[in-house]
Amino acid sequence: MGPEDSGTAEHSITYAAYPGETVVVSGGRVVTGWQDAGDGSWRVKLPEVAEGSWHFRQLFLADRRLPRGRFPNEPELLRVQRVSDDVREIALDRGPGIDLAGKDAELVMYQNWSISRVGIVRTDAGTVVADNPVGWIGHGSATTASANKPCYIENALGFVDQPGEWHLDRETGVLTYMAHEGENPSDGRFIAPRIDRLLVVNGRADAPVRNVHFKGIAFAHARWERPPFGYLGIQAGHHGTTMSEPACVLPLTLEFVYAEDCGLEGCTVAHVGATGIGFGAGCRNNTVSRCRLSDIGGNGIMVGWRGTAHSHRLNLAGDPSLAADWRDERDVPTGNSIVDCIVTHCGAINHGCVGIYDAFCEGTTIAHNLVAHMPYTGISIGFRWDSSPTSQRATRCEYNHVHDVMRMLADGGCIYTLGLQPDTVLRGNLLYEVHRSHYAHGGAPNNGIFFDQGSKGYLVEGNIVYGTSGEPIRFNQTNHDNMTWKDNHFGVSPQDAGFPAETAKKAGPRAQ
Repeated sequence: MGPEDSGTAEHSITYAAYPGETVVVSGGRVVTGWQDAGDGSWRVKLPEVAEGSWHFRQLFLADRRLPRGRFPNEPELLRVQRVSDDVREIALDRGPGIDLAGKDAELVMYQNWSISRVGIVRTDAGTVVADNPVGWIGHGSATTASANKPCYIENALGFVDQPGEWHLDRETGVLTYMAHEGENPSDGRFIAPRIDRLLVVNGRADAPVRNVHFKGIAFAHARWERPPFGYLGIQAGHHGTTMSEPACVLPLTLEFVYAEDCGLEGCTVAHVGATGIGFGAGCRNNTVSRCRLSDIGGNGIMVGWRGTAHSHRLNLAGDPSLAADWRDERDVPTGNSIVDCIVTHCGAINHGCVGIYDAFCEGTTIAHNLVAHMPYTGISIGFRWDSSPTSQRATRCEYNHVHDVMRMLADGGCIYTLGLQPDTVLRGNLLYEVHRSHYAHGGAPNNGIFFDQGSKGYLVEGNIVYGTSGEPIRFNQTNHDNMTWKDNHFGVSPQDAGFPAETAKKAGPRAQ
């Protein structure tokens, strides 16, 4: 949708589900025609894949994301023994036992707070040779392959040995699925994504899209393809090759750029490969309310999405690798709100992603949301690693219920902050169940609130933090005196006499 699809100051335009009906905007296709291969697996040939006009990395059975065949089988992991100087040859503690040359296989490595995905050129016993360096180069071992890091290999036909696993042969177009005992795939609804984006609302700086709303619509089944250089995660869905090169960020399934007074109400976003919903340059006074997001490959919701590396060079100023601010102050997303939403199971593909992200914005409201079941951080606010002034200010993050986070990675928490943020408020948030997995790499702990580099200028009031694997609060290159503190409860659980039960009840989505 463009400016010509706008409402007016007096009249809005709303696209809504008809009362009593379910409306799904799906980017997927139903896969049919399964044939029994006689060995427990079933196969179907997809001509468009063989012709090179279609490829997919995700497959869904009803509402369940299916895993690609992997080695070793979950929950086992491989461990890195040695890494070559060019970070392309990775010696593992054991090899896959099959030659992966030309197999379209992929090495997936858990870095400290991100992951890397690279194609495999060949294997030699226990050594994997990747088509690109494994990691974001220049930031040390935290984001780059190094000894003892956990990893696994996926997407080879020989790895499809567990019920529910699958493989797509890019050359022949044959899709293979390992069925459960007694299962006939023809009785199920298999969906493979065909397109990347489901809704694009793009105005211009001189002609924004105004007053357009979506109500009660489900968006599902969107594709994500690994970039040619791999997915070399940095943080919160940002990725790139080296610190000296411009960074990229995952694309959006529902994309808003130069949109004003638009909204999503009571919508769902599920089973997508990249980020769910995002607001980029020039977005003002937009609202996401009472929406549900789940099974999201990247971040759940982003306010302050800065597009691709190309747009970084054209529209952003400062550090080109990651922390660049808007070049034109009119592009700063302002006054946007995320309220009463349920955001769960994000980072399903690229695990270093978050539930809600806000950076290089002014006056964002993140309130009364439930954010849960995250491999990394729940809510991330700010994206500048020092206390220099940026457009980021006056975020109101209050009465959110955030729990069951940091299930895979390290160095994060329920709420994570960066940089100077005048007039930002963290108030009344209920934060608990902060894990540390047995394979999380690096020594940094996971916390209720992690005030990272340069964090300064916040009011921290009435928050409840307990049940954390690390300390409730942590500071890195900032300190307690850089914030204003009032009436917080740290380390007090519901079983304790002093637990503020009435305050805790205010957190999370409000009854409608």
